[in-house]
Amino acid sequence: MAFLTLCILFLMAAGPSAGGSIPDAAHVSLTSPGDVILGASLPMHGWFSGSGPPCSGSLGRWGNEVAALLSFAIEEINNRTDLLPNITIGYDIRDNCYSETLSVWTALSLASTSERPQEDVEFTKISPAEYGNLFCIIGTQSSATTIPTAQAASLYRIPVISPFATSNELSDKRRFPYFLRTVPPDSLQAKAIADILLQFGWKYVGLYFQLNTYGIHGAQALLDLAELHGICVAFSVPVRSPGTKAELYDAVSRLAAFPKARVVVIISEVTAAGSIVRTIEELFGIPHNITFVGSDAWAFPSTMHANHGVDLRGLQGSIYVQLKYNQIPGFEEYFRYIETRDVTFSSWFQGFKDKWMKDNQCSDIALCPIRIAANDNFLVDAVYAFAYGLQDLLRDRCNDTTDCNSTIQAIRGQDFLPYLLGLRFQGLAGKYVFDVNGNPGGKYKILNYQFQDDVFQVVRLGEWEASEDRRLDVNLSAIQWVGGSRDPPASLCREICTSGHIEVPLEEKCCFGCQQCPNNAIVQNNLCEQCPVDEWPDASFQVCRPIVPTPPSWSEPTVVSILILSGLGLVLSLLAALGLFHYRHHVLIKAASRELSSINILGLTLAFLAPFSLLVPPTAVSCRASEIIVALCFTLTYAPTLLKVNRIYRIFDAGKKSNKPPRFMGPRSQLTIVLGVFAAMVVVAVAGTLASPTLPAKLIFYPPADYIEAFCKFGNGFLASLICNLLIVLVCCYYAFKARKVPSNYNESKFIAISVYSTLVFGMAAVPVYITAATVLQKVATLCVAILLNSFLTLFCVYLPKLYAILLARDVQVSEWRANDKTSSGTGSTGVQSTVGTSKVQPVSGAVGIK
Repeated sequence: MAFLTLCILFLMAAGPSAGGSIPDAAHVSLTSPGDVILGASLPMHGWFSGSGPPCSGSLGRWGNEVAALLSFAIEEINNRTDLLPNITIGYDIRDNCYSETLSVWTALSLASTSERPQEDVEFTKISPAEYGNLFCIIGTQSSATTIPTAQAASLYRIPVISPFATSNELSDKRRFPYFLRTVPPDSLQAKAIADILLQFGWKYVGLYFQLNTYGIHGAQALLDLAELHGICVAFSVPVRSPGTKAELYDAVSRLAAFPKARVVVIISEVTAAGSIVRTIEELFGIPHNITFVGSDAWAFPSTMHANHGVDLRGLQGSIYVQLKYNQIPGFEEYFRYIETRDVTFSSWFQGFKDKWMKDNQCSDIALCPIRIAANDNFLVDAVYAFAYGLQDLLRDRCNDTTDCNSTIQAIRGQDFLPYLLGLRFQGLAGKYVFDVNGNPGGKYKILNYQFQDDVFQVVRLGEWEASEDRRLDVNLSAIQWVGGSRDPPASLCREICTSGHIEVPLEEKCCFGCQQCPNNAIVQNNLCEQCPVDEWPDASFQVCRPIVPTPPSWSEPTVVSILILSGLGLVLSLLAALGLFHYRHHVLIKAASRELSSINILGLTLAFLAPFSLLVPPTAVSCRASEIIVALCFTLTYAPTLLKVNRIYRIFDAGKKSNKPPRFMGPRSQLTIVLGVFAAMVVVAVAGTLASPTLPAKLIFYPPADYIEAFCKFGNGFLASLICNLLIVLVCCYYAFKARKVPSNYNESKFIAISVYSTLVFGMAAVPVYITAATVLQKVATLCVAILLNSFLTLFCVYLPKLYAILLARDVQVSEWRANDKTSSGTGSTGVQSTVGTSKVQPVSGAVGIK
């Protein structure tokens, strides 16, 4: 191990970063004797801002303060009787000058003392007889210098406890098996920032991070959390420190490329963050429309203004997470004591004190005391972690803590590490419990930068704690946003979709617009789901609700017209029925068969009643009634008509051959046949209607509107009866065609022909119109009009002429047919002779015409 150390030290001493040798300033250390020695690597000299080597900068205030704080914590422990009694802790503090290279040098020089004092390196140290065992190192001040320190110390299996290094990289126990820290890791800071973004609904943000281990790992942790929580990072840009103007301009130009990213997260140290904000001000002016969310490393606005020329007005409304520090009781008094005493605390401290007095132009330090922060409680907690861990180890290895010298001298780092990882103690920052990666929990303050009365202030809003039951706790009413607003800004590239719309991705990254669903669809899981045909979305487009069907309105002009026609038809049917009854003994009525005519009038009356059942709201009763009425009205109308025209044809056809009347021409026979056909049709219609298992109604759905219309859907029974009625009409047409050559003065057959022919024409026109109709009113109106027209034609063509002749005609011709043995060879006509006048004849053996 010693040989390896010497090789590394030789290579480092010859390295170009050191200019060929270790700087003389790095050969100085601050030590104190003790039974055990706690090593420390802290920055006393600053890195020269120009091109000089490490340690070429001046002595810094902060490094001297933390060195005094470490000495204060050790003295406080040494004075306690309940913690490590009779055991004195000493220290060995080395200067790493903010240099990663010198951090390795410092770690190796401290770690090698655990084997033997380094005679080949000129350190100001205690004499070997007084030098205790060193098996733990405190440090360093940043993640960049702690990483090489922890790697170098692991060569000697010496634990490193850092109060300042927050990089997530150091949580990798495969690379850093001997590393622990008392400061919260950046993964917790990333969680705090993510919770802030979620708190205010910022789902579309920009990200700048410094190109070092702090920025890279912090940004990666935030990106992982953003993906987990649905936060879109519009752009993620690394920034070097110091960066060139071109690099900074290119980085800041992303804001113009993503204008809807109104919240910008910056994870960097104060120098890089200051460069970014200042460049934004140069290119776009003071950013009054951007809200910054900052990490703890640049949560110092006064520093950004003083050292980087940032206009603080551009930081108004910004939110920062900052480590929660606690004041250390008694330290300020201790610091003032070593500041004013004659005995020099260290050559570093004396050099800085002289510089401070010179800069402040005072001859007595009491007149210009050094400003201190006195809040690095994580350093004090790191020292106490060492003390508590050592006490647990000694409790296990020596029963009597008053005689543990041999045990102490035998302790090695690998023996001490398990006691640190299993440690539980109450520190200044809270209760410490290290996880398997050597990380503690943590708390962060949530800060808000505000302008109040033209004075820039940092307002504490609350805190974030790494616990399951308590995370982000902020006073929302105390926040002042950009421009002094009390309402949080929106940082979304997503339209707020109203009810009935779904989100759809746009071409721009992580941006979403809105697309309207069809009127008859609801939104479920950002998808349009169409409602069933008899349902319609509610007002929120979340649930489909049943629609109450709307029947044709009786206030519609078309419906009113149909009802008027139906009423007129009923009146005419009634008049025809009264006329038939009153003139039932008249020769014209008797010749046309009173019985068949009565049934025909009944069918017409039923036809004129059919529109009323079709136009009422569809129910089981109304639909079945409509089906039966429509089927039977045609049967009652055209079955008697068929027998009439058949009778006419048979009479005149038989007259050509003999004077014997055809069979089944009597009223009783004709009536029996009609009633038989009617009964069969009743059975077909009723059986088919009742066989329907559900309500025989059909719905028509209208996509542009939230309603449906209902009408009666006729079943198979209606279809069967319709086919039968069609066959009756076709047979009527056949006999009407065959009877076309009856004597011209017998006009009933011609009117019947007109009636049945028109029925076919209306039927051929009505069927396609009914099938293709888009609305219920069109369907119902088509069916009603077809029924009414056929009925009116029958009235006007068959019955009204008879009544006209009875009432107004003066000359009625009665023709008796007699069969001749011969037919006229010239004309081929029957030997029917006519006489003019009134003659008493039987209806079945004669024909009556109007002259």
